[in-house]
Amino acid sequence: MEIDLKEELKKRDELLAGYLKQIEIQEEFIQKQKELIEYLEDHISKITDIISGI
Repeated sequence: MEIDLKEELKKRDELLAGYLKQIEIQEEFIQKQKELIEYLEDHISKITDIISGI
């Protein structure tokens, strides 16, 4: 019985580690998306200023 418990705990720990890694990857992806949005907003603002000046 003790062996089964250790094995189940090991499986659980591996699963949790996988979930944590997935969360880290998603956080990095979200950060990159935020950076892209800021970049696009900046360029849209510049384009709007140029068009307004015409």
